[in-house]
Amino acid sequence: MEFNQVRYFLTLAETLNFTRAAESCNVTQPALTRAIQKLEEELGGLLFYRERNLTQLTELGQLMRPLLGQASAAAQCAREQAQAFKKRETAPLRLGLDYSIAASVLTPVLGELAARIKGFELVMRQNSSAEVCRLLLEGAIDAGLVVGPEKIPDRLNRWPLYEENLVVLCPPTHRFESLPEVTLAALAEERIVRREIPDCSIVATLEAITAPLELTLKIQHSGSQEDHLHEMVKASLGVAVAAERQPVPAGLIARKLVSVPPRKIALAATAGRQQGPSVASFLKLMRARDWSDEQNTADPPAIEPVKSTATTTKSAAQTDRAAHERGVG
Repeated sequence: MEFNQVRYFLTLAETLNFTRAAESCNVTQPALTRAIQKLEEELGGLLFYRERNLTQLTELGQLMRPLLGQASAAAQCAREQAQAFKKRETAPLRLGLDYSIAASVLTPVLGELAARIKGFELVMRQNSSAEVCRLLLEGAIDAGLVVGPEKIPDRLNRWPLYEENLVVLCPPTHRFESLPEVTLAALAEERIVRREIPDCSIVATLEAITAPLELTLKIQHSGSQEDHLHEMVKASLGVAVAAERQPVPAGLIARKLVSVPPRKIALAATAGRQQGPSVASFLKLMRARDWSDEQNTADPPAIEPVKSTATTTKSAAQTDRAAHERGVG
């Protein structure tokens, strides 16, 4: 069944005259007649009685008229909404972030989008990197920041953004306060608090590195929110491991975790999917940004931050000062 057949039928049901119906539909009368006959074949019965100059709906035609009218109205509504969708100036930008990635890394780009795009709307959610990829493939989100580009499915485009180290959060009175950095062996001696989430990227990284070294991490406490972990650490229930770009909460300090390769953060979006203005602009700005420049952080720190070991090596004193500006993920 084709939409033009439905349109011809409804017009003929209204006029009950083949000639006037053909003129109204801007087709020849033979073309309209063939379309009606084809529709009758598909529906399995006559829709009109044709008696010389008199045309009337059959019982089947009377039954089909409201149903086909609804179908035609729905099709017209769909066309109108599709046209409105194409003409719209913007649409909500739906972003997904791995739990351990600091939302603050997006602040400069989001601020620029808000200034550029009239009526800019944003929806942001946090999940594991695997869940972010799943939501991208399902079309539930438009773009995402994930840990480990090598784990991104082939159906997704990926753009490496930056690398970052892990840090250990502890109270100022902790023994780590006097250290410029923390080793894995020293970390294994401490109780560790963690986010109680599936596929935690930080825990997975630590376990993958410590297992060959025959080091067992004492993960004793967990919380569903970041502030839960912060309060546990402040209460000396343990230390927390976080991403260095996360802000350090008041009352805690951060020390770089050594012997752990910098983790890679990537931008991902579904390949081949049509993008609205907000999504296209977001991807362009994120890819164009110089992530090696520390001044790109949302709130530039007052002291020089720690760079990835992949790019430079700082003195112990510099690392110690910079660690105060990093925090949990």
